[in-house]
Amino acid sequence: MNKNSKKFFLTLSLCLFSILLSGCLSKEEKAAQHALEEELNQLKSTDIQTIQNFITTKELLPYDADTKELKEDIASIFTLFYKDFHYKIEKISVEKNKASANVNFSIIDTKKLAKDFSKASLTKHIEQDATPVAVEFSIHDSYLLLEKLLKENTYKTIDISTEISLTKEKDQWNVIQTSDLHKLLTGNFLSYMTDCNLLSPREIVKTHFNSIKEFDAEQMKIYLSLDSLLNTENEYNNSVAHAIAEQINTYFDFKILEEIKEDKTSAVVKASIVSTDFYGIMETYKEELSKWLKTSESLSAGSEGRRKKEQEMLLFCIEENQKTVSHDIDIHLINDGINWKIQMNEELTQAIFGDVKEAVTGFPVSAS
Repeated sequence: MNKNSKKFFLTLSLCLFSILLSGCLSKEEKAAQHALEEELNQLKSTDIQTIQNFITTKELLPYDADTKELKEDIASIFTLFYKDFHYKIEKISVEKNKASANVNFSIIDTKKLAKDFSKASLTKHIEQDATPVAVEFSIHDSYLLLEKLLKENTYKTIDISTEISLTKEKDQWNVIQTSDLHKLLTGNFLSYMTDCNLLSPREIVKTHFNSIKEFDAEQMKIYLSLDSLLNTENEYNNSVAHAIAEQINTYFDFKILEEIKEDKTSAVVKASIVSTDFYGIMETYKEELSKWLKTSESLSAGSEGRRKKEQEMLLFCIEENQKTVSHDIDIHLINDGINWKIQMNEELTQAIFGDVKEAVTGFPVSAS
């Protein structure tokens, strides 16, 4: 017998041995295994009630409402959550009316999902600060956001091994339900979601800044409260506010340099921030205006004509600006037991928005 033949027969023998072992389960072991399989198979159902027969939905989501719409959302989320769920019962043993099974199962990487959800939720709350009318981010919105992530993203699965206990009552084997078992079968999703350190200080800062980078000019104008700095009901002032917002929208950029955890509740993120140089704009404007005021055109324009020219020149200088300024700053964060919160201060605001609020005070704007 050659080497390859020996290898083939060895493999075949191992397979046959495995089959013989699996076929050696006693009647009670088979009954317990069948009961466990029926329970675990419920997680693959598309029916929310079938899933709830085995595991409480509150183990995955805070579910208080009882409307048909929310039930449909929950059902969709659970179907997507357990889409790639599979398991294998490695061993089962029975002693009188008790049984234990060693089970390996694969479930979605819930830590990655929880991180994605937390970042997306934070982004939504930041976007709310840039909307004309504040709308509360509801539990229904949370469900829709989670459903969207599960539909659009592909998550790896993680393997978990555990021992599941069963008990026999009136000739019926039943899985012993425990909170630890439910946590495992939901991948500890709620535990991750309530972890105040799920997102690092670096990730919090990056999410904030990336959200700002995605604003359009109108959102930026609202976020900066330019309407309160300039009377934007006036057509010219509104044009200036829009140009300012466009500038920040175009040139704001950042790079995270370092994260320093000072202790459990405080941290510093060092970052390099690029923003529009509004003082540079003012200097260019003053230079151009000074040149124009020395021309014969300015003398013949009259006070009203000069005022109009000043405004036109300023708007042009803002719109055509390509000057930026860079700041290396320390961003301080505090952990309030829920997550890390950025401590906004004058230095940070100045770095992000390029001294816009101070610069605006020097702009020739229209009062009416």
